[in-house]
Formats: sequence, structure tokens, C-alpha cells
Amino acid sequence: MAPFRDLRHYIDNLTERLGNDEVRIVDGADWDLEIGGITELVAEKEGPALLFDNIPGYPAGYRVFTNFMGTAERCAVALGLPVNTTKMDIVRAWKDSSKQLKLIPPVEVSTGSVLENVLEGDQVDLLKFPTPRWHDGDGGRYIGTACMVITRDPDTGWVNVGTYRGCVQGRDRLSLWMLGNRHARAIATKYWERGQSCPIAVVVGCDPILSTAAAIAAPAGVSEYEIAGGLRGAGVEVLYAPGSELPIPAHAEIVIEGVLLPLSEESVLEGPFGEWTGYYTHSGQETVVRVERILHRDDPIILGAPPMIPTVPAGDQAVPLYSASVTWDHLEASGVQNIRGVWAYARQLMMVVSIEQTGAGDAMHALLAAAGRKRSGGMERYFVVVDEDIDITDIDHVLWALFTRVDPHESIQVLRTPTTAIDPRLSPTKKAAGDLSMGIVLIDACKPFAWKDSYPKSNRFAESDRIALREKWKVVLQ
Repeated sequence: MAPFRDLRHYIDNLTERLGNDEVRIVDGADWDLEIGGITELVAEKEGPALLFDNIPGYPAGYRVFTNFMGTAERCAVALGLPVNTTKMDIVRAWKDSSKQLKLIPPVEVSTGSVLENVLEGDQVDLLKFPTPRWHDGDGGRYIGTACMVITRDPDTGWVNVGTYRGCVQGRDRLSLWMLGNRHARAIATKYWERGQSCPIAVVVGCDPILSTAAAIAAPAGVSEYEIAGGLRGAGVEVLYAPGSELPIPAHAEIVIEGVLLPLSEESVLEGPFGEWTGYYTHSGQETVVRVERILHRDDPIILGAPPMIPTVPAGDQAVPLYSASVTWDHLEASGVQNIRGVWAYARQLMMVVSIEQTGAGDAMHALLAAAGRKRSGGMERYFVVVDEDIDITDIDHVLWALFTRVDPHESIQVLRTPTTAIDPRLSPTKKAAGDLSMGIVLIDACKPFAWKDSYPKSNRFAESDRIALREKWKVVLQ
């Protein structure tokens, strides 16, 4: 994997390895909806990464970077793979490296570029940064969309790193929405039960390996810093700002340090926010960070991953790639044979598994195993298994299998499992009752094994023929 020193190192690699057009500089877009709107329009076409500069009302050089892993090629660069690595090989590489992953602890250094500007006391001002309002229905300006939220367990010293949405509530106030079953909320509760505020740091702007590790949610007791180190092949450089007990990335763009207050002491109306489901979610009284210090580099960059409808390639495709690779691992551990690939659509709302059938129960075995990997509180909704001739990274192929190899009466099963509080299909009544259950669908889109060899033959050109045609007619087919 790629040991990127920081976000800027990654941006330079995008242009060096994919060309100057891979990162488009956008001058003059307004923080209020224009940055969010342009990001969405470009992402819908799987266009370039976007670096917004000269934002009205802010100094030149105060920038916002979006769509940073919106294509397979950018994911390959982020993971240190050849830029022409296929989608399935990216998942396979992630899966294989995760199996062999050696946790590497962070490396403490005495200084770093994040210390170029240290704001304390009356200098603290979150409004100095061009935080976008991403969607017109958002309840504020969200600086935390691809952020790292750092806390330390007061009992064990375990450093937890997570990703939570963060909204600017004033010069020295930042709200965070943390669901009750998340590690940071559990750590904060320990402090609150002792009558203390929870020390916290919010990192805005880091390399894609760090931001991806923060979103993975490691097991309790394992620091996401160690996972990032393993993925990088080198420990993450961290430092402790004077008076702080939290390790922060030495080369982060912006770090917001302070304390997370108990709800009984201070809260603020948070939300709504246009979430990754494609709907506005949650508005209510939430926790507040009392900001005590801001550290930032010269010409700081906000790393933005504004949620869009899940069928649009997200700014960070690492989440579905990770989900696919973990599901693949789980299938193998469950004894599923002859797996040809796993892919995730709409982030992870639909998981698709390709297998080579050797027995009549293989498809259902794969479906039940995949559903068994569903994260508690996750929104994985549809699980599909197809034959090995289907290119599961191409939604048209998956749909073809669904439309022509499924008997709805025989091939579809419905089960019930927990979902998440942001699930738009949960009724107000169920939410009020604390019932977060939701149906999931298992779809066997394989040829029936008993007469698989007699199934009508496809009229699709073989991949070898396609490669030859693309090479001979590349001017026409480019």
C-alpha cells in the first residue's frame, strides 16, 4: 500500500500517475451550495477530483478538495496499485492485504507541518475556513464529512479514531452526531459518568488511507492508527500538541482540539443533513465540542466527502471496496467454495457474489453466509449471488442475471435483521419504539444447478474477442 505522507502527497500522485487532468482546479465557487453542487455534477459522470480555490470571502489558498477517490483509478493510486488495476483486482488486493495485515503502531515525532499555525484563546475561529453548505436542506455548514475524530479511553489508554459528521456551530463550537453504539460515544460516556468532559480532536484533511481507516471501525481495543499503519506499511507520524493527551497526524491540514461536553451541560440543534442514503436525516439536540485550539497548515485544505445518492460514485469509494473485501473474507471463512468475486453497489446496499457452482446448495450457502456478515446496524439490504460468467462490477450484467435467471417464486427469500437509525424506510412509529429492524432480501440469480448445462447459451462476445476488437479498433472505441 502507498505510504502517503499527507493529503498533498496524494494529490501530487494523482497528477503524476493519472495526468494533469485528474485534479481539476476550480476558482471562485461559493461555499454556499456551489461547491456541493459542482461536486455532485462531476461525481455523477465519474469525473476528476476537484480542488476548489479562491473561494469568495476567504484568502486564496484556503481550499476544499472533493471527489478524492471517486473512480477505480484513484482508488488504485490511493492503495499503491497500478492505475490500470481492474475493479475486482482492487477488491482482491485489499482482501489479501487485510488477511496478512500487521498492525503497525503510530510513530511519535516532535514536530510537523500541522503546527505551522496554532490558534488559541481569542484566536480560535472555525469560521475562518471555507466550510461548505453541501445541500440546500442541510442544517448548517459541515466541516466534518471525511474527518477523523480522536478520543482516548480513560481506563485503558486505547486511542480510537472514527468518522462522524461535524457541523460548525460558531467560532468555538462544533457539533458531532455520534450514534450510541459507536466507540467514541462509549468513551465519552465514561468521562461524563465521572463528571468530566471528554478530550477530543477532529482532523479535517488527511491522506486517503487515514480517512479510510477512520471509517472502517476497528474492534474495540484496536486503534485505527494501527490499521492505517499496516495498510501503509509504515507507522503514521503523530505528535502531541502542548498540553494535549491525544496523538494527532503530524501532517494533517486542520486539527480542531477541545472537549466534548455532556448533553446535560450543553447541547445544540444538529441537522438535518443530506446523508449517503440520498435523504436528509436526523435533527435533534446533540453533543458539542468546546473548541480550545485549532492547528492548521499554511493554505489549509478541507477534505470533503459530501454524501450523495448511493448510486452516484462516492467521493471515497474505499467504503464499498472494504465492505466487498470483508464479505469475501467472511464467505471463505464460512466454507463457501469457488468464489469468483464480491462487489458492492450503492455503497453497500446491495452485495453481489459471483461463484462457480459445483452443487445444488452452493448459491443458497453463499447467500446465507453473505447475509451473516451483515454488520449490526448496517444497511446492507440486498444480497445477490450470480454465476461466474457475470461481470459483477458491471450493473448491467447484474441486472441481466436478475431479469433472466430469477424465478421470483423460487429464487427470493426475505429475512429480518437490525438496520441503522438513518434508514429512511424506518417509520416514525418504529423509531419511537426503538424498533430498528428491517427486511433483507436474498436473491439466487444463478442458473438452476440441476439443469445448468442445458441453460440457453448466451450470445455475448467472449472477453478475448472484446480485447482483440478494442485493440484493433481503439480509435473508434476509445
